[in-house]
Amino acid sequence: MFLIPWSVDVPQERWPVMNWLILVALVAIFVRQVADTIEYHATQPAIQTKDTRPAPRGTAKPPERPGQSAPPKMQDIPGITGRLMLRGWSLTGLLGYMWLHGGLAHLLGNLLFLWVFGNAVCAKIGNLRYLLLYVLFGVAAGIVHLLGSRSTVIGASGALYGVIGMYLMLFYQNDVTCLFGLWFIVPVYVRSFTISGIWLILFRLLWDVLGAIAPGTSDVAYLAHLGGFGTGFAVALLLCAKGWIVMERYEKSLLQMWQERRRGSENERSATAYAVPGLHRMEGELPQEVREPAFPPEALAAFPPPGPPEPAPLRRGGEESIRTTCACGRTIRVARQYAGRTVRCPGCRQPVVVPSQTEFFGPDPQSAGGIRQNTDDAFLRLVCPCGRRLKVPARHAGRTGKCPHCGWRFKVPPPAL
Repeated sequence: MFLIPWSVDVPQERWPVMNWLILVALVAIFVRQVADTIEYHATQPAIQTKDTRPAPRGTAKPPERPGQSAPPKMQDIPGITGRLMLRGWSLTGLLGYMWLHGGLAHLLGNLLFLWVFGNAVCAKIGNLRYLLLYVLFGVAAGIVHLLGSRSTVIGASGALYGVIGMYLMLFYQNDVTCLFGLWFIVPVYVRSFTISGIWLILFRLLWDVLGAIAPGTSDVAYLAHLGGFGTGFAVALLLCAKGWIVMERYEKSLLQMWQERRRGSENERSATAYAVPGLHRMEGELPQEVREPAFPPEALAAFPPPGPPEPAPLRRGGEESIRTTCACGRTIRVARQYAGRTVRCPGCRQPVVVPSQTEFFGPDPQSAGGIRQNTDDAFLRLVCPCGRRLKVPARHAGRTGKCPHCGWRFKVPPPAL
C-alpha cells in the first residue's frame, strides 16, 4: 500500500528555477556517491568468510564460501559521502549533509516531496530567497538533531520539512492531489483523491512526533524533521507578519485567518459595547479601486473625568435638547452643546456618546422632533472592526476612508436626519 502526494493547486506567478536547480544538484551528488561506493568496492580485497555452523552428525562439513565481502559502513566510504555527512558539531557537516542520500528510495522520496511543495513555495517567495531559506532549514534541522542525538545523519529531509512548514503557513487552504494504491509486486489498485493540505501535513507531522518520542532505535532522524518544520513555519510567520510576503486576493495564509477571527471576535464585542450609545456601524469593505479621501480620520479624545456634565437649560419642545439611551436602559437628555461629546450616565456611570440628534437604539424609540443637524460643523462617529473609534466631519459623508490604526477601508455613512 502506498499514499503519496502528486500535485497541489497553487497558481505560480514565476518559474521556480532555484527549486529545479536544487533537484538537479541532489541527483548529481547522489550519482557521485554511487561512483564513490563502486570505487570503494573495487579497491577492497574479498574477505574470506567461513561457515562456523557445526555440521550435522554423519555429514561432511560444507566447504568454505570464498569471495564474500562484508558490507561497508557509509561513514567508512571515502569521497563526498564521508566528507559531507553530519557526525558531530562541524560546519562542513551542517552545510553538507542535506545534499546526501542513503539510497535510491531515499532520494526519490525527497525529490517527489520537494517537487510538489517546493515549487509552490519557491514561486511565491522568489528564487534567491528560497535558496537561502533552504540552507537555513537544513542547518536548523541538523542542530536540533545534534541536540537530541549524536548519531550520524544524511539526507535532505530536514530542509524539505522546512519547505513544508512554509507551505502550511502560506497555502493551508489549497488542496493536494494524492495517489493511493495497493502494491503486490506490481500496482493492482491505484486511485487519486484530493485532500486539504493542512490535514495531510498535520498527519505526517503527527507521525514524526510519535516516532521521536517512541522508545527504541530508528534510522529516521525524526528530530531533524521536526526542527526543520518548526523553523520553516516560524520563518513564514515572520515574513507574513512583516509584510515581506504579499498574499494575493485568492490566497489566504494562516496568519490572515487567525487575524480575521480575532478581528471578528473584537468586532462582536465592540458592537455589543457601542450599539446602545448610537455609533454608526460600518458596512462591508469597498472595492480597492475606490478613490482614497483627502482627509485623515481623527481619533476620539479620551473620556473626560468621571462625573455628569454641567446642567444646561433645556426646553421641553426638543428643539434645544438631545435624547439618547444608555446601555442600562435609562433615557439621557442633554443640551445640544454636548452633541458629539462623551458623558456619563447618571444611573450606571457608563460612558455614553451623545449623537448629533435624538437617536434611540434601545427599546421604545422616539421621534427626533424634526431636528436636522448642521452638516458643516457636525462630526460622524464610527467604530472600526479593530475597535478604534473614529471621528469624521459630516461633510465627507459618502466618501471612502481608511482607519489610521489597522488600515481597514470604509465608507463614511450619510448624516442621520
